[in-house]
Amino acid sequence: MASIFKSLPPTDYSVVPFPAYYKYSYVYESGSANNSLDVTFSYGEKFLTESGNIRLPNSKHELFDSVVQTFYSAIPYAMYGTTTSSYIPSASVYVVSVTQDVFGEKILPGSFSIKVAGTQSYDDGKGNIIVSSSGVGGVIGRVFYDKGIAVLKPTSSISNSDISNNGLFIGNGGTINLYFSSSITLYENAFKIKLAPTDFLYALNNPTIESPVSGSPSTPIELMISHSMKPYVTTIGLYNENNELLLVAKPSVPVQRTSDVTQTFIIKFDI
Repeated sequence: MASIFKSLPPTDYSVVPFPAYYKYSYVYESGSANNSLDVTFSYGEKFLTESGNIRLPNSKHELFDSVVQTFYSAIPYAMYGTTTSSYIPSASVYVVSVTQDVFGEKILPGSFSIKVAGTQSYDDGKGNIIVSSSGVGGVIGRVFYDKGIAVLKPTSSISNSDISNNGLFIGNGGTINLYFSSSITLYENAFKIKLAPTDFLYALNNPTIESPVSGSPSTPIELMISHSMKPYVTTIGLYNENNELLLVAKPSVPVQRTSDVTQTFIIKFDI
């Protein structure tokens, strides 16, 4: 079958960004070796200087210092909109870290939640993690959406694991449910193909039907030229300047050509 070519002006091509989201849920069990590597829970604490006490390498102290320096020093403090009413680590901290290949560009604001033993926290969309069963509760943490990291206030508890207005407690063997939505920007490419009433009204290939039609010109090619029979669009191919086929698009059903109005086909695809 012969091909018919038509040049497309640059104005008929566009790239439109749009956000896409995906909901995740994870179950974390303290002390288990079977937890997903997508999410980690870590504990850090501040080094307390005492007379004659020499500070030795300690992962808990290093984690606490890293969190404070990264998120609570002067520049990031202002950048993340932290205020005096926000949670600010004082002596210790829990750190929840999500791998970037899971959270994408950022955690969707308002989607982060931790549930422990029936009590659930929520993220207010401004980075604050609030414990609530009625809509009003204490601020016990902060989520940094673009880093996939949340910091929470630790507290002691007599139960295995607990979350309350006092903070989060993770006991050995305790189960924690984590929920959030990832966010990533997809780019949709769109080609607008306009066929004028005089474009492509007859096929260039040899007709497959040769039988005469009563009262009409004797062959399908003549019927096409006389406009009493119109071809159908079944496949659209996009080619580069070297006539190399790059993309093939097919309508769900064949579309008959029109000879009285401009016909527009829009091809969309994501990369």
